Amino acid sequence: MANKKIVCSSCGTEFLFEAAKDFECCPVCGVLFDGEVNEAQDEGLMYFDEIMRFDKEPERSGVCVFCKECKDIRFLNLSLFDKLVDKQYVILKPDVVVKCRGCGKEHTPRKILYKRKDHYVSILHYCPVCNSTMVKKISTASRFFMAATLGSFAIPYNSKTYECQNCGHIF
Repeated sequence: MANKKIVCSSCGTEFLFEAAKDFECCPVCGVLFDGEVNEAQDEGLMYFDEIMRFDKEPERSGVCVFCKECKDIRFLNLSLFDKLVDKQYVILKPDVVVKCRGCGKEHTPRKILYKRKDHYVSILHYCPVCNSTMVKKISTASRFFMAATLGSFAIPYNSKTYECQNCGHIF
């Protein structure tokens, strides 16, 4: 029974059986243990890699999650979460259901674990301000035209590579 674990049915947190028998409820979400002893299980479909908070526009604050199956990226608003522990885990509210837009599978546990995902930035570009994937590459002709019309005032524009179609941010 050394490798057996108790898994919280609410948030998905795993505890070693020996350590968990001292608790009546999950220390993460407070739900009573149902007493089932499970083998180590997969943590679910989704992972997150960033919690973004905007003080001036809190409605834009959220968590960037990605699907481990199809690598689809999704942005979830902070209002969907009960608890946020940056670089560890986030817990969805009880009534929230998250489905992957790419493969259509549902993330079943309430807990979404942190996992760094570096390689999607080079494959799929997204706006650092609004997290939109509707970005376009600034063409060389456009840069040349700006330099010809604005002269040295076009240097900040010409040093950027992409422009967001959603919010207009140039990065």
